[in-house]
Amino acid sequence: MSVMQPHRVLFIPELLDTILSFMDGDDHVINACVCRQWSEITLDCIWREVDDLPRLLTLLRPYKAKGTYHYFDGLPDSTDWARFQKYAHRVRTLRFQQEMDADYSGLLDDMARTRTTLEMLPNLHTLEWLFEDVDCMERATLFMHQRVKHLIISAPPFRYKTKTPFFVDICVRVPHLQLLDLRIPYRAECIETTILELLRGLPDLKKIIFPEFFLTSTIVSELSRMKHINIVQFEYGYEQGFGDERDVDSFAPVLEQGAFPALWDLAITACIRDVMKFMNADFAPINLTSLYINTYVEHKPQELHTLLVTLSERCRRLSQLYILLSHHITGQLELVPADQITFNTLKPLLSFPNLTTFQVMHKYPVNITLEEIEELASRWPSLESLTLNEEPLVMHEFPLDLRALVPFARHCPKLRRLGLFIDATPTMIPPTPKLKPFAALYILSLGTSRARDPDAVAAFMSHLCPPGCKLEVGVTWTSFGARSCRVLDDDVRVEIGKRFAAWKSVRDLLPVLIQLRREEREKSRALQEEVEDLRTRNRLLMDKVDIKSNDSCIIA
Repeated sequence: MSVMQPHRVLFIPELLDTILSFMDGDDHVINACVCRQWSEITLDCIWREVDDLPRLLTLLRPYKAKGTYHYFDGLPDSTDWARFQKYAHRVRTLRFQQEMDADYSGLLDDMARTRTTLEMLPNLHTLEWLFEDVDCMERATLFMHQRVKHLIISAPPFRYKTKTPFFVDICVRVPHLQLLDLRIPYRAECIETTILELLRGLPDLKKIIFPEFFLTSTIVSELSRMKHINIVQFEYGYEQGFGDERDVDSFAPVLEQGAFPALWDLAITACIRDVMKFMNADFAPINLTSLYINTYVEHKPQELHTLLVTLSERCRRLSQLYILLSHHITGQLELVPADQITFNTLKPLLSFPNLTTFQVMHKYPVNITLEEIEELASRWPSLESLTLNEEPLVMHEFPLDLRALVPFARHCPKLRRLGLFIDATPTMIPPTPKLKPFAALYILSLGTSRARDPDAVAAFMSHLCPPGCKLEVGVTWTSFGARSCRVLDDDVRVEIGKRFAAWKSVRDLLPVLIQLRREEREKSRALQEEVEDLRTRNRLLMDKVDIKSNDSCIIA
């Protein structure tokens, strides 16, 4: 009996690699047994990204544990290293995070002493090495070489911040880095000089990621001189580390001719006044396409308006703009109407020629009417993402209701994300027969909005939301930076909890109702097609009858 041969397309290496990359570990074990070619490609898939350092070390030699300390059952020899190299060249990404209950320093030291080549993972291009002590830090250099392009790494522990040549080692060992992600748990002032030296030693750097408050005037000035830097970002959270707001109290980088020749994405924490000075300066990075501004200083709406006017005039290529006005003092949440953002505040947005994404965040609700929402949506058909302060902390003034969703569904066919603060009550639910659903909406974010009748709200939204649309609620105020340590007022947290419970009911109902609406539309469309078909047949039959009547001969 003949054995069916696999289709020859399954032996095209590039195609087979793509197919196998979608499978998990158990499948890879089976695939590796098919034939030699499949085995090679499968092993590449298995070892391309290594998140488990001990698993990699066992390829060299078995090891034992005594308490937290791990050690090989004998020093690796040349035979062990020959076997290890069969797998080592497949590793492209290595991720390691120091564990408090496991010490691998002995294993790494034995590897360093016995290795047969300097480049233990010769094709490694991404190294993530996160640690808490200086000994673990120094062992990261075992895997560094000139072909590493991406480095995610902790800074030296605070007590060693000025006593270690570690950053100098980075410049020498991985001089062609294109991405550097620094995790630093102390303020920028303590390590700023060392960071400047590091940046000067990485001429090919394209992307840099810091903790918040690390983009000081001095560091940004240095970055402006780098020829290839195109993304400058910071990230929030304990994992990235925390800086100190005092280091960016004043933001005034010195820019020289030719500054930021390749920059297109910039994220900074600074007050609006300093941002405007920066963007109005000679040699400012006016070719940005993405700008993220966060500030903890209280600002008036007029300042935001002036900033938007400035950016619309200076940054004509801007397509993504994020402005987070994160000022908030616990216990002070009385609404000040004069400090609310209004439609007039935001009107300069309509002057940006290429803007498709906008986010604004503020403690007070945006004071905007349904008529102004209609104007905003109708004049912005290219809009792809709009987050219009859906999570204010003052939550009892509602300028908008569910009707605010309708203009965006009608006028913005490319809209994928929408964030609004609304009062979703049954009395404000408009009639549904002529509603046009969103064409591309993927996320509807309602933050701290209110839903009085979850069943009625879900029923209305099912007419607008497409299948797969996700509903997001809740707040992100406590996710931002070191200042997130401020605790929200107790009454705010209680009210958010109540509103989340109602929106959870809406979120549970919505996918079911969307599917029912879809089935109803498909049935209605089928009925319409059937009726149209019957009408066509009837018309053809009547035409035949008329023809026969005209052709008949009557003899008197």
